[in-house]
Amino acid sequence: MGTETWLILLGVTVMTLIILDGRRRKLKKRAASSHNASSVSARTDDAAMVDNVQSLPALSGVLTAPDESPLRDGCVSLEPPRREGSYLGAATQIAGNIIANEGVSIKGRVVGAVIARHQLIQLSASSVVSADLEGGHVCIDGYLDGDVHASDRLTLMPSANVRGAMSTNRFECHSGAKVTGTVAACQPTGR
Repeated sequence: MGTETWLILLGVTVMTLIILDGRRRKLKKRAASSHNASSVSARTDDAAMVDNVQSLPALSGVLTAPDESPLRDGCVSLEPPRREGSYLGAATQIAGNIIANEGVSIKGRVVGAVIARHQLIQLSASSVVSADLEGGHVCIDGYLDGDVHASDRLTLMPSANVRGAMSTNRFECHSGAKVTGTVAACQPTGR
């Protein structure tokens, strides 16, 4: 075989290992979250099906406690090796609604709505979002033109530029963030 063939085979092998490692990390995270299921107030049928898959004996050796995610002022880092949940890269543009039952990290452009109830939504410094956001903890470090509802906490990082109405139970605004709009306390939901 030629050198090019060996390089292609090596590249395919490395990509396969990366994909398998990503699946292993997701299984670790899901296993840890199933142990803390009592703290989660709302679960969907899809999440229940994932929990049933986790109980397979063949996976018991793979599941261990998750690694700690690095925090930056209360927000999970957007570094690629440690990201969890859905990730939209800087070259990604979406026109429409994003509905997720996991955390969402956005580095690209979104027009529409992002709904991840009781989950983390992150907008990086490179993000340009014209959408309404609804999540548990919303962390903004980029540009947002739209309304925000954060049931737990809303964090505006130093390079955040937000235009719209915001509602949350806890509000953090770091020096340098720009806000044009209103901030209000969440209405009690009775949950």
